[in-house]
Amino acid sequence: MKILAIIGSPRETGNTSRLVGALMQGAEAVGHQVEIINITRMGIGGCVACGACKTGKVEYCAVNDAMQELYPKLIAADCLVLASPVYMGQVTGQLKNFLDRWYAFLEADYNIKHLPGKKYVTVTVSGAPAEAFASLTAYLDHWFGTFFKMQRLGGLIAGNLLGPEDIAGQPELLAEAEALGRSLK
Repeated sequence: MKILAIIGSPRETGNTSRLVGALMQGAEAVGHQVEIINITRMGIGGCVACGACKTGKVEYCAVNDAMQELYPKLIAADCLVLASPVYMGQVTGQLKNFLDRWYAFLEADYNIKHLPGKKYVTVTVSGAPAEAFASLTAYLDHWFGTFFKMQRLGGLIAGNLLGPEDIAGQPELLAEAEALGRSLK
């Protein structure tokens, strides 16, 4: 299986990245092809509501930025790992811009292209206790599972990780992430 992880954390070596790294290490150990991309410095702009993606005049989107290189990777992946820290009760602004650009996966009649049937995993990390943001995972599951018709393979909700190195104090989370990666099918 080809697994693409998208990280939306400005802390490129922080808790979110380390959890995703452990997850992908587990996936790679059982033979999956993995790629990790941190999008926070890629300059992905938000959707500009031009509608060009619905006309067939552009391949994906009229906004010419880093999403142009990400669309083919998203389409080619069998499984997507979407990971974000939680700063203000939601995914980071960088990941939200990335997700807004998924509008290009909706046809003019709002049928969904390229995503139905793909698998996905979510990873959310916060300084608050994990259960404080379980609703964010439910929100992501609604969009990926229900709306985009993707198949959830699991997720991690990690809490009490305020500082960039706090994951070192919770090795059980890294073990859980690696076990989740090994279980992906």
